[in-house]
Amino acid sequence: MKKKIGLWELVFMNVSALYGIRWIAKSTAGSFGLGLGAIPAWVIFSFVFFVPSALISAELAATYPRDGGLYEWVKEAYGEKWGFMVSWLNWTAKIFWYSSFLTFFTVNISFAIGKPELANNKMFVLILSLITFWLLSFISVKGMSFGKIFTNIGALGSTIPSILLILMAFISIVIFKKTPASTYTVSTLLPKINIDSLVAISSIMFALSGAETTANFITEVEDAKNVFPKAIMLAALIVGGLYVLGSIAITSILPTSKITASRGVLEALATVASTLGIGSWFIHLIAVAISFSIIGAIILYIASPIKMLFGSVPKGIFPEHFTKLNKYNIPSNAVILQAIIVSIILLGTNLLPSVDAIYNVLLTMTALTQLFPYVLLFASYIKLKKEKPNEYRPYQITTDNKKSITIANMVLFITILGIIFSASPVMKTLKENIIYEIEMIGGGLVVIFTGLLLWKNYEKSILKNKTTYKK
Repeated sequence: MKKKIGLWELVFMNVSALYGIRWIAKSTAGSFGLGLGAIPAWVIFSFVFFVPSALISAELAATYPRDGGLYEWVKEAYGEKWGFMVSWLNWTAKIFWYSSFLTFFTVNISFAIGKPELANNKMFVLILSLITFWLLSFISVKGMSFGKIFTNIGALGSTIPSILLILMAFISIVIFKKTPASTYTVSTLLPKINIDSLVAISSIMFALSGAETTANFITEVEDAKNVFPKAIMLAALIVGGLYVLGSIAITSILPTSKITASRGVLEALATVASTLGIGSWFIHLIAVAISFSIIGAIILYIASPIKMLFGSVPKGIFPEHFTKLNKYNIPSNAVILQAIIVSIILLGTNLLPSVDAIYNVLLTMTALTQLFPYVLLFASYIKLKKEKPNEYRPYQITTDNKKSITIANMVLFITILGIIFSASPVMKTLKENIIYEIEMIGGGLVVIFTGLLLWKNYEKSILKNKTTYKK
């Protein structure tokens, strides 16, 4: 008999899927962030976005326990076309995720080799990002066995450096009596409502996205009706706690005006390590560990979203050249196409004035595109609850249909606001804002219309084949 997933196993699965150390610096940065306002923001959005989206995903997964996740749920509500679109949007979000993660990787490499000044060099970041992604793309088409080496070596991931950051900040202030770099009062913790803070909200929502992944395992969860909501709430407390404590730790070491999204965590760790008398070897070790975990994550993610997209949607949408699998069961031509697209994005964002600006734009574009599938997810849930109120649901958020729909409408509204906020102009000059808006709004529209065009061409080819068959 297959062992069922227990409470704490499910909790740790959610924590692994949701937590990322880089979001601490991104959220608290004086530029493109919320500053000290990130601390209450993490608490609020853990419960108004993460928890509802996880519970909605759990109900859909329990009601339609089929492989495909988002694709199956949206297809159930809106048909094959929008099932394809949610798969398409999920894949394209990863395109921007690769780009932002590569920038974060190069920053870590510069600290790992003891040359942190290279993190500000746009050409270094661009060249290393391009070389790294093409190399990892070629590795991924050979299968995942080699990639697992990096994921095993990079076991430190995000959680251990975060815990070290929190503990070291505590020791510095409580034991060594170091004066905190920030003052925590009700007025300083209130998020300042401006363009930068509105954009940062979408990044916080993106950092808390991904709960639909573990919802796919609900049929394997022991006593799912009671265990799953408990696991979600516990995971929200842990993840929210790490983000809140991590945000307090980094802002106690550095003032928000000196925190940058791309280098903030490493600079904070370097600062507190110096205060505690720990040598530079410490920050080199942390940077190497994070770098290896990034490489492992990128390798594993390069091929899997493509395989999911081509595996779930109808044959004929994409040219056969890109759907053809190699001997390792990977669509290698599609992986190469993906590498070309990522290269174009990296070259395009290199027009921005600094590495930190490039990193912030890529992160925001990732958040923007990652939130698109959630609009379809929540809209599908609302539609299915309205049209099929009596359908058997092994797990439900609540037995009150109206309350479920109200919760879904709330989180749908928050998601749409997050997308709108993502596109707010945040650059200092008109020229920079024009480039930013073209990349943000233009990029999002290109992604959506490309998916719709692919589907339209697919429908035309189906109609043409039917006409030819009749003749």
